[in-house]
Amino acid sequence: GGGGGGGGGTMRHSVRVDAFPIGIDPDRFRRALDAAEVKGRVLELQRQYAGVSVLLGVDRVDYIKGIPHKLLAMETLLETHPQYVGRVVLLQIAVPTRTDVPEYQKLRAAAHELVGRINGRFGSPGYAPVQYLDKSVDFAELAALYHTSAACVVSSLRDGMNLVAYEYVACQQAAKGVLVLSEFAGAAQALGAGCVRVNPYDTRELARGFHLALSMSAEQRGVLHAYADQYVSKFTSQAWAQAFVSQLADSQPASALSAPAVPLPLGEVASAYRSASRRLLVLGVGGMLLPAASEAAEGEAHLPPQQVAALRALLLDETTTVLLVSGRTRAEMNRLISDVTGPSPHGADGSSGAAAKPRPSAAAAAGEGLSAAQAVRLWGLAENGVYARRGGGSWELTSQAAQEASWLEQVEEMMCYFEERTPESRVERRDRTIRWSYESAANGPLGAQHASNLVESLEKTLSNAPVEVLWDAAAVEVRPHGSSSGLGLMHQLTSEEALTGVSPEEAEGEGAAGAGGEEEETPLFDFVLCVGNFSSRDEDIFAKLHQSEGSEAEEVEEA
Repeated sequence: GGGGGGGGGTMRHSVRVDAFPIGIDPDRFRRALDAAEVKGRVLELQRQYAGVSVLLGVDRVDYIKGIPHKLLAMETLLETHPQYVGRVVLLQIAVPTRTDVPEYQKLRAAAHELVGRINGRFGSPGYAPVQYLDKSVDFAELAALYHTSAACVVSSLRDGMNLVAYEYVACQQAAKGVLVLSEFAGAAQALGAGCVRVNPYDTRELARGFHLALSMSAEQRGVLHAYADQYVSKFTSQAWAQAFVSQLADSQPASALSAPAVPLPLGEVASAYRSASRRLLVLGVGGMLLPAASEAAEGEAHLPPQQVAALRALLLDETTTVLLVSGRTRAEMNRLISDVTGPSPHGADGSSGAAAKPRPSAAAAAGEGLSAAQAVRLWGLAENGVYARRGGGSWELTSQAAQEASWLEQVEEMMCYFEERTPESRVERRDRTIRWSYESAANGPLGAQHASNLVESLEKTLSNAPVEVLWDAAAVEVRPHGSSSGLGLMHQLTSEEALTGVSPEEAEGEGAAGAGGEEEETPLFDFVLCVGNFSSRDEDIFAKLHQSEGSEAEEVEEA
């Protein structure tokens, strides 16, 4: 915008976008169940529906609510499970809306036609399988209906949230009723593990959801309700308001969070490299030594001959150590390291050489392998710093949180759910990390939408697990808490070998040669160069280098 007096200028604005799923006040519903009016109505409903299980639906008469789909599923349930005839009732509260709009009038008429057909087929004197009320109900009546129903059915075809699911859970602390919830309702992303999740477009699947809810054991109902109730009780409307206000207060201009990139002074870097006596080159694999897309090709990729030749040339200098950083597994990193070091008696995954796959001729064309003294200066970080390896040593975990991996199965199941529903996406499970990638252009906005839903589900499900959920570029990753390329690098730099310049094997050979005198502390690397295409979480590798005492780090960041 321009200022006064004929001058010109630019106004900068910062916009922050985040998701704040709303909640309810569960205590309001729980208090209502203790009110005399509600208790009396509960007793009346229990007498009215004695010996009958009630499936409850509470919806506005709207196309997105899937009321006809719910009615068709009820018809299918009675067709496929005749034992429910006379024993199950679908009670649908259909709150009128936009009654003057012709399309909504047609929807109402279609629902009435289905109700008449179902009741005509399966009803009898004193029994109507579908009870359809074209009206709203007051709060006390609603609380009583929630409390006495065996299950609540939300069959939305597309819904932002649908708080009916939350309200039903809040009223079911005693009976532990089952929530049958459409996967297209926003609430399904929060309550997915505490409900029977269904696709309302599939009538048979929705009917199976009804049957599962009606036939579920008390123990299973208790497990589902415990999860759902925990979420509803924690993420209340008050918590929603506090989270929004807190995020608003913490927001700051984007300019305060980033700094302009500074070109690398190549002449100075070359001069510092030549004069250094102990160098460390930290090189990212994906997006530099290999195309970023090949990160997903576990067990397939090999370094090109020109990259092998360059790395071997660097390691021929006894003052240079090279650290390869990647999100790949240990087995895949072993294969890449083997490309550089040359043939070894063991396969890339640590198995015997007889079982190993033959080395490609491309790597062999780069020349003879490295000697043992040279190979010991080729280090690695696998799974973005979860595992570290020095020279020919074994891989070791870099954090305590990485010891725990029981969460992987549950996360893989959740990611596979979205993989099935997102074309050309894939789940990549590694030893201690797991990743769902959806970068294919064929997905359009669908991939990002499903990623948002997945992240929300993961954050709720893994709230007590020692892990981090990362959403970067076109992938969602879960890794052990405190694991990153930067922290993996610090693990390498603070090892005894890095600090002294002596490998464990050399230290054992020297024995007590230094006993009786003061040990001379060998300085850390006097030249460090870090080059790579790292994710936002792993860009801490640059900050960690600058924090490393006694090292001067030059950095290159490739977007």
